Amino acid sequence: MSEFDNKDDLTPEKPGDDEKELLQKELELSRDKFLRLAADFDNFKKITQREQSISLKFANDSLIQSLLPVMDNLEEAIKAYNKTENTDNKDLVLGISMVLKQLLEVLNKFGVKIFSAMGLSFDPKSHEAISEQINDDIEEGLVVQEYQKGCYLHDRLIRPARVVVSKKSVITEK
Repeated sequence: MSEFDNKDDLTPEKPGDDEKELLQKELELSRDKFLRLAADFDNFKKITQREQSISLKFANDSLIQSLLPVMDNLEEAIKAYNKTENTDNKDLVLGISMVLKQLLEVLNKFGVKIFSAMGLSFDPKSHEAISEQINDDIEEGLVVQEYQKGCYLHDRLIRPARVVVSKKSVITEK
């Protein structure tokens, strides 16, 4: 009996149909693997670009950290002069003020935002309390003195403001 004698089988099997199906499945698997690999590579590129962008954005961090004490010292020099009644060095202080202004402009150009905490409510996310001062005349938790201004580089805090915070006196009843 030959393979064409069976009339119940309407689709005669051709040699190679199984091989064709196998190759079709392999092609589909390969296509799926390729698409997944392409998606993984695209995600890798995006992550790498984002990380590179962040690295560039904060590349000046250590330089800026080194310049902040210079800014602090210039501000302290101006404050010290303003506390004295000596007017002999007005030109010198004017020069220091100009240098400070120029430094602040350069820092601002590179994404640095200097902030003062005076009079604000204490915020542990951006302030560092170095002391408390008892004062019943003002609201508790307010910044009453600032030793050092805070600083952001873009949206990242790189130096908290160092502050003294108000506190109510504790009255104990007997």
